[in-house]
Amino acid sequence: MSEVIANGTGTSTAVEQRLLDKVRSLPPAALEELEVFVDLLISRSETGFYAEGEPPPPKVDLSADQGFLKLLRLLPPGEAQLLDQYALILAGRALKWSYDDAESLKVAAELMGRDPFLRREVEAINKEFACTDMDGLKDY
Repeated sequence: MSEVIANGTGTSTAVEQRLLDKVRSLPPAALEELEVFVDLLISRSETGFYAEGEPPPPKVDLSADQGFLKLLRLLPPGEAQLLDQYALILAGRALKWSYDDAESLKVAAELMGRDPFLRREVEAINKEFACTDMDGLKDY
């Protein structure tokens, strides 16, 4: 089916089409990373992780799991960065924050501070407005 969709000869759902459009815009290095991740999702699917009626896998506190921490230390820097960025996205999506909850706002701010994409946007905005620092006007 993926060949049919990739060749454009079959019909695809809106989700499949949206994903294909995104995939087509990726550079080759990102496509290699995507293939590894897709293989992981396929393996999870084939072993019942997404099956209806299957109990969810047991929750494990990975922050204290020495095997997991060792695994992280074994990652090459590029893969560690990719994992860090993906974990940051997942944590941001999972976070339920509120203006009324100071602790949740603190966590949200920490996540935003670690977000390399947000940091890049802030740097671009600051660069664009840097010329206004020398306009002679006082700060209010």
